[in-house]
Amino acid sequence: MSFAQFLLIGQMLAVLPAVPEGTEVRLVSTDLMTIYASATVTAGELIFVDFPPAGTEVRVLIFPPDAAPDEVVETLSSARALVGRISADGTDVLLTEPENLEPLSLRELLAREHNVMLDIEED
Repeated sequence: MSFAQFLLIGQMLAVLPAVPEGTEVRLVSTDLMTIYASATVTAGELIFVDFPPAGTEVRVLIFPPDAAPDEVVETLSSARALVGRISADGTDVLLTEPENLEPLSLRELLAREHNVMLDIEED
């Protein structure tokens, strides 16, 4: 792991909240107008039924289980939301903020730091 990746992981962990059972993760457009996909953590898995096309820029919104309306508003208005792009193979979100560092895999970050496996349901 490069030093730049180490710094990025530290920054992402500061923004990435805990993801216990029942946490909802939404992939939305950068302007927050389009919800591309949504999944809920169940039994240590985050399984998306749909996923945006490769190359799509997204924001990753994370809502705690049974989020109160004020928590939803805080998440939606947060300047700390994760920003990324769907990977070339269409199976991961490569977190791209800050822009000057290498992209970081959301899949790897969730697995390593929260023991949550991100997957996409096959049609």
